Amino acid sequence: MHEVVRPALVILLIVLLAGCSASRRRRSGVPGAAAGDMDYGAVAAMVTGYNITDGGFVIRRGKIELEGTSVEGSFGFTARINRDNDFIASVRGPLGIELVRLLAVENEIAAIDRFNRTVYMGKKDEFLKKNGMPDDFIKILFGDMPELVRATFEATDENEVLIRIKERDTDREVSLCVDEMKVCRQKLISRESGHEIMMQFSDFRSNGGKKYASLIEMKEGKKMLHVTVKIDELVAGFDERIEFNLPPYRRSSI
Repeated sequence: MHEVVRPALVILLIVLLAGCSASRRRRSGVPGAAAGDMDYGAVAAMVTGYNITDGGFVIRRGKIELEGTSVEGSFGFTARINRDNDFIASVRGPLGIELVRLLAVENEIAAIDRFNRTVYMGKKDEFLKKNGMPDDFIKILFGDMPELVRATFEATDENEVLIRIKERDTDREVSLCVDEMKVCRQKLISRESGHEIMMQFSDFRSNGGKKYASLIEMKEGKKMLHVTVKIDELVAGFDERIEFNLPPYRRSSI
């Protein structure tokens, strides 16, 4: 059972670590126009203003569907992510029984396997690097605008802007849908590990002045992984402290 559960815990941590971003920016307005007629900096600033990870948020009802791992299927989940980028999440089976609890506080991460009474622990920065992910991967997962360092802009059609970002270890392609003023696609290529991740965002909703994709699809080419995240109920804004409390289970490395 250990060899079956552990890969699933890793995948769930990958999914949820994508929401812990560190950027803090204010929203600015920009008049409606076709992408080719807009000032790209103004468009990017407006999209950044809709980011949900900057102020924290609560997912009251959601679903994660896994394909391409040793544990496949659909799991319900709830999550709380605060302004400090810490999170706690609960993943439940068909009968509503908690299977896994996930924690990330500062640089400490843990996956609590209730079934096998085991806690898998590690460091967040090491975990992200090992799996070919940049530091702001939870921001990427939830479709928030990333930091625009060494970025180039291109209007691909009247409703879309393509942003290319070259980082130290990762190349990104971010597609902005002007009609939604949100990221609608993103591609990440890790030059060091060879991982290639594709993200697709749709069914956009608004809450508390923020905007989010309620349907998110992630595909990872190296491991042939397909993850679908469906958010049924989300509340923007969460600033409570999250404690790194672990049960007295057996310890193992993530």
